[in-house]
Amino acid sequence: MAVEGRDIMRFRRVCEILDEAVGGPGESVGAHGAFWRGLTRDQFVAERPLGRALVIVGDGAASNLVRALKGQAPFGRDLIPRPPGASIRRMPAGLPPVSVESIALIEQWIDDGCPDDVPPPAKLAWRPTNAPLSSSRTDDIWFIDPQRGWAVNSNGQILHTEDGGATWHEQFHATVVLDPDTGTKDDVYLRCVGFASESRGWVGTLTTDARLFETVDGGVTWTLVPGLPALAPEAVCGLSVVDESVAYASGTNFPDVPARMMRTVDGGATWEAWEVSEHATLLVDTYFTDVDHGWVVGGKTTEPNPQSRDDVRAVVLRTEDGGKTWVNKVAALGDQLPLGEWGWKIQFLDDRLGYVALESFERGAILKTTDGGETWTRFDLNDPQRNINLEGVGFIDENTGWVGGWGRAFEPDNPASQAGLSSATTDGGKNWQDANEIGRFINRFRFFGDPVTVGYASGSTVYRYSAEPVAAPPSALAPPVSLRFLDDNAPRSSDVPLLLPVTIPDSAGHLTVTIWDRFGRHVRRLVDEPRPAAGPRTVDWDATDDAGQPLAGGSFILRVTVDDRSESQIVHVIR
Repeated sequence: MAVEGRDIMRFRRVCEILDEAVGGPGESVGAHGAFWRGLTRDQFVAERPLGRALVIVGDGAASNLVRALKGQAPFGRDLIPRPPGASIRRMPAGLPPVSVESIALIEQWIDDGCPDDVPPPAKLAWRPTNAPLSSSRTDDIWFIDPQRGWAVNSNGQILHTEDGGATWHEQFHATVVLDPDTGTKDDVYLRCVGFASESRGWVGTLTTDARLFETVDGGVTWTLVPGLPALAPEAVCGLSVVDESVAYASGTNFPDVPARMMRTVDGGATWEAWEVSEHATLLVDTYFTDVDHGWVVGGKTTEPNPQSRDDVRAVVLRTEDGGKTWVNKVAALGDQLPLGEWGWKIQFLDDRLGYVALESFERGAILKTTDGGETWTRFDLNDPQRNINLEGVGFIDENTGWVGGWGRAFEPDNPASQAGLSSATTDGGKNWQDANEIGRFINRFRFFGDPVTVGYASGSTVYRYSAEPVAAPPSALAPPVSLRFLDDNAPRSSDVPLLLPVTIPDSAGHLTVTIWDRFGRHVRRLVDEPRPAAGPRTVDWDATDDAGQPLAGGSFILRVTVDDRSESQIVHVIR
């Protein structure tokens, strides 16, 4: 018998009813004593007060406990009229009778086999794991089971856990050598991660010279994927790993770069690529269920030479032939999809329920399908904080879900409390509440179980959704304390030139300072210096790109790397 709430503690409730019948758990009882107190379920079932079996498991009506409470023979000697054959007083003797409802509960409990109490399930909650805090954020995560997973972050780290986030180990710090003769390096902006098995996986990046890494040994070693086709996306924003043979990649989120897809059907031995510019201006996330059937989300503008996202409208593209042809399944929504809004992350719970986070500088919204993607409905966020810049979306059932993203992190006049906002719904997206306690700057959710028992989200760190707290790491494996190259890596605003105080540790081998715009497009390799002098120094930036061209004001992500450690900061440049 399925039971919920208090009913799952029915043996305890039976004992409570018997205590209540005699005036409370501290009251004494006459001839047979309080035989129910302090007993386990098995002891209770075996109990024989006054030499009579207390219960007949599976037959409540014939059990002496029920007959005594009802006053049925041989009980009820004190009742008027006395039942024929009654020789023992009913229970509780000399006190008001137990209610009909309470006796029915006890009788049903016996009919059901006298089940022992089942503790109520612990409440699932979001908690930070012990992954390092990322100065900007952890962009993506991938778990092959509830314990083993990988994360990529804005500090250029590929991280791995074997114990559900209690401990994390850096497997790779992403830099690429541009010139072996001079040692010139470039920092790599990691964006997405996907694994086919415990050994085979890929990491996509926003760095054209190093846009895809692969591993064949679970991340012990990572190498650049060689020989990508000419039409490979210039930046890999989304990965969908179907199995050990099939994986798809999508990009980019840059409106002036052609939207493209690529795939492997032989486990990464070869890749093929093609343009999707007919259908999209921006491509971000992708999700495939097999070699032929899948989705990619982004945005489309009718501008012939788009340079901004102002005229982009969201697209949710569906293919049934491995990307040869595409259909925009939200085309029917027309003007319900405002300009300046595009698809970011896509999630399907099953073959029926799916969700897309819509990013916009001005509003927050999601798309939802309940028929496998044939039709979609747009829901605006209406939480009190009016969340915007949504990127991550994660639902655990049709009604319960969360979204997160940058919030107002790129608005220099807003307080830090408005950065990286998260929101929650319990009615399928119709109504939303502030939910910043689950984590901030969230870009990806992953879940396990049906119903869900464990989940993860990537943001300022990696967060875990479970009934149990994240275990503390062994002291020997605790994450190392940051060296603090930057005195303060909180978001800040600056006029031009930007003055960046940096502290170089002793015996540093190499210093780089790299700058990307808020979307991860490389704009400047500001410093690339072997054997930098130790101590404090100030690096200045005149807000120009690598070619010396001035950049418009706005938000930028700045990374300082000393050897194999990095720190990042969001900077608002004011012109």
